[in-house]
Amino acid sequence: MAHVKKVYQVSDPALVLRLQALAEPEVASYIASLKKRFNRYAMPIDEARKVVDSAMGTRTLTELLHEAREQAE
Repeated sequence: MAHVKKVYQVSDPALVLRLQALAEPEVASYIASLKKRFNRYAMPIDEARKVVDSAMGTRTLTELLHEAREQAE
């Protein structure tokens, strides 16, 4: 019986790039080293959102991005 290889279509270009990068041994090794080095700072996404929200105060992310761009000019 012949082996049939399944091919999946991915419409998200960013996802395609991420999957391709993970397939490269150098990238996988680098990601593993980052996880080993910084895993102690990991937190649940809900907790991270609360930290970011409290740091931003009443300003929106868009306002902060515009401010950062103005400072860079």
